[in-house]
Amino acid sequence: MDEHTPIDVPIRLEEWGRHDCINEVDTIVVDVRPILDATDYGYLPAPDDWTADFIAEEAQRLGLLRLWDGPFTVELPECGEYPAYIEWRGTHRVVEGAKERFRALARDEILSRIERTQAELDRLVAEYKAV
Repeated sequence: MDEHTPIDVPIRLEEWGRHDCINEVDTIVVDVRPILDATDYGYLPAPDDWTADFIAEEAQRLGLLRLWDGPFTVELPECGEYPAYIEWRGTHRVVEGAKERFRALARDEILSRIERTQAELDRLVAEYKAV
């Protein structure tokens, strides 16, 4: 394990089905290394933790995972690299530049969303004017 090893975590996107059951819609594997590196060591979830929702929420915010308004499951226990990452972070409590890289990813995603929204608005205005 080093500072460049990807941490690929499966995130299962789900929807509520009939009779309050959960149906799997898709599973997307996301390299969550930027999120974990920017997380304070004391707040990293245990390798067997099934309640690491903040990872999916931050992945959506950074554009690493598509926006999803339904339930999801972060399958951290299914990530083979994560236990080694926790061990590595035990000796590297602070990852230099991680918070700055995280902020840059967030900024880039926000700008990308603004551009996509502006393009859609321009298209709608052109359609409206053509009528």
